[in-house]
Amino acid sequence: MAKVFGNNIVLNTEETALLTEGHEFELIPNQKGVFLLIEKEAIKENKETQQLKTKKPLSTDEEKQQVIGLIRKGRLSDLVEGKFESTLNEKQKKALLELVATQQVFVFKLNETYKKGVYRVKDDTKTEENREKKESEDFNAKEKSFEEYTLEKDGFLVIRSKEGASSASFEHEKQIREGHLKGIKSFDGNYYLIQTDLLDNYINKILLSMSQKNIQSIEELASTNKISKLLVRIICEFLKDEGELMEKKKETYQYIK
Repeated sequence: MAKVFGNNIVLNTEETALLTEGHEFELIPNQKGVFLLIEKEAIKENKETQQLKTKKPLSTDEEKQQVIGLIRKGRLSDLVEGKFESTLNEKQKKALLELVATQQVFVFKLNETYKKGVYRVKDDTKTEENREKKESEDFNAKEKSFEEYTLEKDGFLVIRSKEGASSASFEHEKQIREGHLKGIKSFDGNYYLIQTDLLDNYINKILLSMSQKNIQSIEELASTNKISKLLVRIICEFLKDEGELMEKKKETYQYIK
């Protein structure tokens, strides 16, 4: 029987044996005349367990959005079947399977001769399809003199001089600042100013094509992607600048793995 003497509680031998020496306890009133003596460590563990139980698990919709985000942000060369799955955790892999099953995500192949395709988001493809096509998005596009190319018709400008480049940069300063246009100077001295949506639509496709066959000519890349050779040359200039490609010889590029 436990007895209270001032601020002390005295226990008999059997009661003392029930408690662990050196541990701290809390005395909690339960009902009139009834008290609970609980070890503090046990209270802490119980709180942690309850927190884990009440913590909201990641929903399937959230996992799907994670996977969609990874597909939208990733380079096509990183979205190849087999390679992309290896970057996902188990829940994300399950979400990917569900997205493919519901056709929200699909496997896209640049060319039927490729053994593997890349994952794409269905809605993004619809946006690309609705975008107004440029004359340069045609393998059989007629070659023109450089000054004839326009942003409206071709999606890019070809500028031959430093003064012309400065003038174009000033004229289109707002579009460049807002990210709608991107410019680059090529090794041959030309300056190219291209619409960002056109660049983004093909830069990963060309990179994926190069990852399938790591040495290709401008002619091959234009034929595979069904765009003009000049558009290929411009996009390859950006890929060279990013360290993805090198020009092995004139108009022939090598993919840097």
